Amino acid sequence: MDSAKATAQSPTNSSRLLLFAFILPLLFIAGVQLFILSAQTETYFAWTFAAPLPAAFMGAGYWAAMFYAVRGARARGWAYLRSSMPAALTAVVLLTITTFLHLDRFHLDSPLFITRFVTWVWIVVYVAAPPLLAIFWILQSRQPGAGVRGNDPLPAWMRIGYGLLAVFALACGAGLFLVPQSMAAFWPWGIMPLAARSIGAWMAAFGVACAALVFENDIRYGAGTSSSLFAFCVLQMIVVARYASALDWGRPLTSAYILFLIVGAVVAGMNLLADKRLSK
Repeated sequence: MDSAKATAQSPTNSSRLLLFAFILPLLFIAGVQLFILSAQTETYFAWTFAAPLPAAFMGAGYWAAMFYAVRGARARGWAYLRSSMPAALTAVVLLTITTFLHLDRFHLDSPLFITRFVTWVWIVVYVAAPPLLAIFWILQSRQPGAGVRGNDPLPAWMRIGYGLLAVFALACGAGLFLVPQSMAAFWPWGIMPLAARSIGAWMAAFGVACAALVFENDIRYGAGTSSSLFAFCVLQMIVVARYASALDWGRPLTSAYILFLIVGAVVAGMNLLADKRLSK
């Protein structure tokens, strides 16, 4: 890609501002609330999780998203960001719907100011996030050269790997979101409907990201998204190790979920290594 074309499709200043001033701080704070303070959600989060494991799962998701947000803020062009936009929009839309389906579970009447504050921050963010991300996507996709395609296709085995990961994640995400009580009998750990739908939103977003990488079919342009997927899998393995006693190995999806994380880490990790070799 020549320098003129690269400049033409560079992220706008407003897009960088959105990433640095809005998205990154919120992702970091949500990760602290849920990954670090996963047993204290009755005070430091918008609703109380019945157990710390699902809270830590969500916190890992937010911190994994930070890897992509950092790369996106420093990207040389829109092509390096676009494969993650469908996943980002999927996550925020589903979490917004989840919020209003279960608003009665939120700490709107907590006697603690800090708890009410984080609850209203969550609600405001998830009212604002879907239209903001949609506008961001539209503005960037209209930039000159936004549709440029790459010249470094994924190996066939990697595309197949991403495809399989997409099928598993989307199936789990759809089940958790649409029929949370039924899906709870199969999921590796116990979850209530609100937590199930929230986890389903993240699983669906993971699946959409993998499908986008199959469609993008480019090692370098998909590296930002693969960095987030790799971080997601590694952080979820840490969550599993941290709360291993909470896993139910008699449930059908437990072993499949562990395999999903391992395969995801390998496929996304190899994508990152391939990008590193091309960058030399």
